[in-house]
Amino acid sequence: MKTSEPAYLIRRIADTWIAADETFSQFYELEHAEELEPRCPPELPRVESAQAPFFLYRPLSGHEVPRLALLGIPYSGGTSIRHSSVGEFVHALREESWKKVIYPSLSQGGNSSLYDIGNGKKLLHTASIQDWGTCMMGEQPLDGHLPIEGETLYPYQRGLEAALHQAMHQQTRLCCIGGDHSITYEVLRRMSEISGNRTMLVQFDAHHDCGIDAIYQENPSHSNFVRHLLEQGTVAAVVQIGLRGLRSAEQMYRHPGLIQISAEQMNPDRVSQVLNEVRQRYGADSAYLTFDLDSLDPGSFPYVDFPIAGGPTWQNIRDCVTAALEVPILYQGMDMVEGQGVQADHRIPGHYEMALRMLVYMLDGMDRNQRQHSMLACPDTQDEGVLSEAGVSGNSHRREV
Repeated sequence: MKTSEPAYLIRRIADTWIAADETFSQFYELEHAEELEPRCPPELPRVESAQAPFFLYRPLSGHEVPRLALLGIPYSGGTSIRHSSVGEFVHALREESWKKVIYPSLSQGGNSSLYDIGNGKKLLHTASIQDWGTCMMGEQPLDGHLPIEGETLYPYQRGLEAALHQAMHQQTRLCCIGGDHSITYEVLRRMSEISGNRTMLVQFDAHHDCGIDAIYQENPSHSNFVRHLLEQGTVAAVVQIGLRGLRSAEQMYRHPGLIQISAEQMNPDRVSQVLNEVRQRYGADSAYLTFDLDSLDPGSFPYVDFPIAGGPTWQNIRDCVTAALEVPILYQGMDMVEGQGVQADHRIPGHYEMALRMLVYMLDGMDRNQRQHSMLACPDTQDEGVLSEAGVSGNSHRREV
């Protein structure tokens, strides 16, 4: 049998590490090495670590600091649907991801990746990601902290703030999984306070989220958060993509910084053109991507509170998301929201792979966006090297099993 080198760390049994070659046809025992220990997620206040992370993937301590961090925000307090299960979506999506395991590479970066069988594309191969866990919910923080004047208090606020500060400290992009769409308002508000950037919001959604309610219009919610972001000047502009359906008069809204591409008009070229124009016209120096799962046609993903039929094909939305992330602007973060939870973890409907598949494309695009801007800032920087001192390279440090 032809001998190959170990490429991916796939399992640890007691004090033994098991690795596989690139084709997963040969397996090896590796000697103990600190560099092969999993990198622990940061300990953040009011954030509970995941018992098992997304894709069961844990970066190695010998790898670079993760560029992308996943954070669950299981909040449903901003929705108008009573007893909505959108707060349970992050748990369902995390469990769905365990069917698609990603293994860390034994080189300085990368992993075993995922494959999209439909188009033969390899995804997340260079991505450095880490699951930071899920924000804790409750009436108020456990330490009894109350909001000061001018401060809002959401049950996830302390955890989100800690994650945003940690992300800025290690130059990691925060990728949030909701929760209802109102979380985007708080993420962007806090992000703006920390970074001071002029951010362009890129929103994939079937709805405008600019509604006006005579009683509750002062409170940001899943159905009006865009209007609040624009009127407060939190974002430089908002580009909404995939809008469709009928609206009442009070649901319509106009603002100089609100640009819309309907579902009938959306295609990758149109998305690229509009985002480049808006970036230049409004002087945006960063972007943020938010994806509402009701932008998918309910035939593809029906598990949302407000489905609207007649949506674009999944391939068109995927290509438009990819095009948005290829626009030459640095994305500060992203989120996926408005998916419903499931009644039983062992019976997750097959449609949830569609949501997971979209998340993978978003993460892959975010990774490429970050790497592109890193190369522009440091053109001589390259990921190189192998954990040769980690007991991985050389026949004296491994044996085939």
